[in-house]
Amino acid sequence: MDDNVKLGPEDPRSVVFDVLRSVEERGAYADRALDTALGRLPSMDPRDRALATELVYGVLRRRGTLDLCLKPHLRRPLDRLDPEVLRTLRLGAYQILFLDRVPDHAAVNESVALAKRRCRPGTGALVNGCLRSLCREKTASGAREPLGGRLSMASADFPHWLVSLWESQFGRERALDLFRCSSGGAPETFLRVNTLKGSAEELTALLGEEGFAAELVQGLPGAVLVREGGDLRRSRGFSQGWFVQQDAASQAVVPLLGPRPGERVLDLCAAPGIKTTQIAERVQGRGLIVAVDVNPDRLRDLAGLCARMGASVAHPLCADPGRTDGLHLTGPPFDRVLVDAPCSGLGILRRNPERKWRPAPDFRALAALQRRMMDRAAGLVRQGGVLVYSTCTVNRKENEGVVESFLAEHPDFVPEEAARFLPPLFRASVSPEGFFCSWLGPSSSDLFFAARLRRT
Repeated sequence: MDDNVKLGPEDPRSVVFDVLRSVEERGAYADRALDTALGRLPSMDPRDRALATELVYGVLRRRGTLDLCLKPHLRRPLDRLDPEVLRTLRLGAYQILFLDRVPDHAAVNESVALAKRRCRPGTGALVNGCLRSLCREKTASGAREPLGGRLSMASADFPHWLVSLWESQFGRERALDLFRCSSGGAPETFLRVNTLKGSAEELTALLGEEGFAAELVQGLPGAVLVREGGDLRRSRGFSQGWFVQQDAASQAVVPLLGPRPGERVLDLCAAPGIKTTQIAERVQGRGLIVAVDVNPDRLRDLAGLCARMGASVAHPLCADPGRTDGLHLTGPPFDRVLVDAPCSGLGILRRNPERKWRPAPDFRALAALQRRMMDRAAGLVRQGGVLVYSTCTVNRKENEGVVESFLAEHPDFVPEEAARFLPPLFRASVSPEGFFCSWLGPSSSDLFFAARLRRT
């Protein structure tokens, strides 16, 4: 070990250690904690910022694999280690197993330095011995993941409750597909062009002038895929409201809703406003959008996004659509209502991997809340109008179960086949019931569910 290794406050590993501690001990969201930490270090080298981001999400995505790899090299069970030591070991193991650009000796040395700085005295030797042993096994096996054949299924990086849920609902083969999709590397960066400003072709050209490698997404009008570049938030296109970052599957929900110029649209659970601004583009500045959310801070974020994107027809409203008496609206019924319901978020685990390491959500309570929102929304849709229910989860209790129970009690609503309204990229991502399930198609995007219902 090189005793000259020093970890200052701007070292990316120190930043990662603090972010992971906030996530694990305080229940913070990884993206917000990381943004806050990096925001305090504006002078940090962009390469170090990228490394910190990779390490935070990598450790959270592959925690199960990391623990399985570490176990044979420790004399005591993982749950008997100090949290600070286990955090340091996972961070070092991720660099050894998954990062080619970090030499093994550097990963070991800097992990020992981190242990000396952040853990109890004397733990540096434990970290050094464990990680050096892991390096030897990796070299001997000739594999990047020394577990090799011992890793029997792709569910290693998922908690038992989620493994059981997906296998019971979808069968082993489909569950394995979901595990692989949800434990992959960093999700691709999709943008949605603001059609009030220009076209996707114009946006790709604008980004190209600033050094971003951007391309159109075939089968998804208005979508742009960014493969490399710097911080998009520092681009001219961002400051001028030319785009918003939005996953490909998320971009398919508003086309399913189908808002048209001059219509009245209600967007429930609207914050942070990404779909609200997409609706505003569809109505082309003619009509009304009421954007409802219960959280005033998130509603302020929505208002800021609408201002940046020029969505002047959107009107924020702070209210609780989950309560029978929580939403008071005047005027005629709406032409379109979107219930983008709060959910367990099992479809966005690549983006929010910390969710899977927390206790299982109360699915019964979530489904009850989702049904209350649907029941409240039902009375706000005009005859002949459209109601769309959407989530970013993969769970029949929150998806098909909610829609089916709603239809059983609301015979004046009928489901419409989603494929007729979806962009070409997702027309194969439709269940036998006619619901949009992005995981059924070829796209590598996040996992979204949506159902389109019409009031007769």
